[in-house]
Amino acid sequence: MPFDTIIGHERPKRFLQAALRSQRLAHALLFHGEEQIGKLLTARVLAQAVNCEASPTPDPPDACGVCRSCHQIETGAHPDVTMLTATSGKGETDQTREIESRFIYRPLIGPRKIVILDNADLLRREAANALLKTIEEPPPDSLIILVSSRPEALLPTIRSRCQEIRFAPLALDQVEAAVRRQRGLPEPDTHFLAVIAGGRLGLALEADPEALRAERAEFLRLVSPESVERTGALLAACEAVAKSDQAEAAFGWLATWFRDLVLVKVGGDRARLVNSDCQAELGALASRLPVATMVDLAAYVESMTRGLDRNLNKQLLLEGLLLRLRAALQPKAA
Repeated sequence: MPFDTIIGHERPKRFLQAALRSQRLAHALLFHGEEQIGKLLTARVLAQAVNCEASPTPDPPDACGVCRSCHQIETGAHPDVTMLTATSGKGETDQTREIESRFIYRPLIGPRKIVILDNADLLRREAANALLKTIEEPPPDSLIILVSSRPEALLPTIRSRCQEIRFAPLALDQVEAAVRRQRGLPEPDTHFLAVIAGGRLGLALEADPEALRAERAEFLRLVSPESVERTGALLAACEAVAKSDQAEAAFGWLATWFRDLVLVKVGGDRARLVNSDCQAELGALASRLPVATMVDLAAYVESMTRGLDRNLNKQLLLEGLLLRLRAALQPKAA
């Protein structure tokens, strides 16, 4: 798969091809950006470009996509290229030992031994330190590519020894065009997926729009004016969400809802609404709230999402949001 088949990410692609051309590709790379944005795909294409058997070599350096080596990497059968997914569990130390073992011997058929480690930020300290040792003392024909959506969770010593390459979200029109071309969905579904993906093409190409809408409806019932008026039901709903494994998804939908409320209130571009099929509901709620209140609520939801990373009490966070919304919706005394 050549670099030009990767949609967007022009800067990372140019950087990698320039490094290949000058033969100055670092021995350890860190690809970071949001989940499902194209990091892992680019890592695999880079592995193909490094070990491609095409003759003459493409200029700029690239994968031909059809040689034996490119095909083996695509199917996961190349003896010199290993793809692993890190876990925060019992097997993570075994994974780092496997990385070490991969570099004991010289490459069998290609110029480099390559290990791609997805979700590298999940490694705990013991396993991360073992990985650090491998990165600090690499064989000359090795390449380690770490892939992470949370680079701040990696050991600083690991980050400092890697060449970092950031993957930014794709433009809305790029995602929409790719979904239209590859999935052939109706236009409302295509636009909905492109907007909800937030620049993450992988999500837009894989998600089921009807399942997403059903999930959204479940969580947005929490913030309906009718729901927040019933204290007992409000508290019970907060408890149920907090005890489920869907708190992160719930907070994500709530963040899009309050962002959309602000956009509707200030007369922003409605083409950028995530919940564009709910404009009547958004308009009705926006008419009852001042801009400052909606901005405060949107900011509070963002702080709730950050609170998930700090293991704050999900139920209290959600109760705080809904109680704030209920107070804002109550008529003020004359």
